[in-house]
Amino acid sequence: MKFQTQLAAVAAAVLLAACGGGTDTTAVRVVGDSLNDGGVFGFKFTVQGAANDPQPIWADRVTSALGAPALCPRYAATSPSTVALNPQATSCTSYGVGGARVNPIGTAGDASPFSVIQQLKDMSAAKAFGESELLLADGGGNDAADLIGAYLGASADGGAAYVALLSELLTPAQVGAAVSGGAAGLAAAGGQYMVALANALADGIDTHALGKGAQRVVLVNAPNVVKTPRFQHVLAGVAAASGGGATGAAAAAQVATLAEGWVKAYNAQLQARYASQTKVAVVDFYGEFNKWLTTPATYGLTNTTTPACPVTGTDSNGLPAYTISTCTVASLSAAPQPGTSGADWWKTYVFADNFHGTPRTNQLMADLVLTTLANKGWK
Repeated sequence: MKFQTQLAAVAAAVLLAACGGGTDTTAVRVVGDSLNDGGVFGFKFTVQGAANDPQPIWADRVTSALGAPALCPRYAATSPSTVALNPQATSCTSYGVGGARVNPIGTAGDASPFSVIQQLKDMSAAKAFGESELLLADGGGNDAADLIGAYLGASADGGAAYVALLSELLTPAQVGAAVSGGAAGLAAAGGQYMVALANALADGIDTHALGKGAQRVVLVNAPNVVKTPRFQHVLAGVAAASGGGATGAAAAAQVATLAEGWVKAYNAQLQARYASQTKVAVVDFYGEFNKWLTTPATYGLTNTTTPACPVTGTDSNGLPAYTISTCTVASLSAAPQPGTSGADWWKTYVFADNFHGTPRTNQLMADLVLTTLANKGWK
């Protein structure tokens, strides 16, 4: 019944648009990471569709529902690890790039499209915002993954990478206090870092979107990255390294609680920054994602832990690796997994690979955003 109610809410939002409620959306602009990448690398970070069966990401679905011009990527990959403005795509308004961070590690990526802040700068430099345009923004998930990874690597490098990352956004006094505070101080500094990260993104939006005339900004907060298959494998490694059994489970649970607290701190700061800003709507992706995992049947989901795409190797950390660019509708439909049947088995999975969602969860995300737009009186 709840699932039907949600569909009704989305239908109402679309009907509102059809009947002329709110303000017509003439164009949609996008910034963010892989969740918002419109095809910079020649594929999207979900199951790959075909010409007669496209599998759009959530930003595409929102844009289509609003009747705005279809999105296309403003950047193009010049190598597997470099991206630049595409001179052939000056009319495109999707600036999201897979792998982007609010704060790329080090300084090399700060002026590249792998920085969400740089994406905002490039977008605002193209032209000022029109009153009826909509900006869809996300970021923070990759940053949280970086922070967790650096923290867990402290046993190997003495905390050098973690302290270096903290130093990019925290003051010398804050970093000094963290180091002198031992394990507890370093753990607490992770939360401070994520608050500073949220402020960095909000400052970028304030300067390069709201300060350039944006009247409607949808900001999607960071998901609970700890619940992704990638980090579940990491936590399994923590448990094993801690001796397994109850002791290992307790160690893994401690890490999970700490990391989730960091993400919550980031999201809470975003919410606080825009609590009284009528031009910005913060979408609670974190809360929605947790709902998909705890009550999947409510959302038409059946598998919340196993990626639909096949494992194609291992990464540099020895974790399962996936090649999402070759994970297609056709290949999945031709290879049902144990316990499933029929060509559509993958359509009710949460995860495409170990970090990204399926077309179904992109649809759910679009539904959430459309409901948010309706509640704001935007369309």
